[in-house]
Amino acid sequence: MDHPARPNRHVFPTLPRRPIRVVLDGVSHLPNIGTMFRLCDAFRIEHLYVCGYDLEIRKRKLVRAASGTIAWVPWSSGEDVLAVVRASKDAGYSVAAVELADNSVAPQNLRSDAPICLVLGAERHGVSQAILDLADQRIQIPTDGLGGSINLATAAAIVMYEAARRFPIAGLSR
Repeated sequence: MDHPARPNRHVFPTLPRRPIRVVLDGVSHLPNIGTMFRLCDAFRIEHLYVCGYDLEIRKRKLVRAASGTIAWVPWSSGEDVLAVVRASKDAGYSVAAVELADNSVAPQNLRSDAPICLVLGAERHGVSQAILDLADQRIQIPTDGLGGSINLATAAAIVMYEAARRFPIAGLSR
């Protein structure tokens, strides 16, 4: 499979992005946050919101996991998760919470009539109830193992891939 040429890092910020926002609800584990930067870069996500945590961008574990992507992924930190999700909903985004919850659907059944705001919670606590109540849909990754779940970064990769497939970028083939 031929890979398209990588864009020049000076041109990259001007290229189109997918209408997908990723919101982290209380995630504070630096390697997970760094991996989220990499995923947002890989899928050209519109914006990464790190909510409920004041991110110190120069922390070594974060920088190592992000592998240089911090410089060109649009992001913000320390914002109130409920305010970000409400603003996204008001702007016409469909809110999808990635959470083990009643009425959740598999990632391939993600509805995408509108731009998507994906919300992921910390591994121990998950997405807050206020956000689950506000969500238009809930996404759960089916697992067959004894543990019953997978880690945040892996779940995010699966769901972001499915969401990205719904919003092709002109000139890129998948």
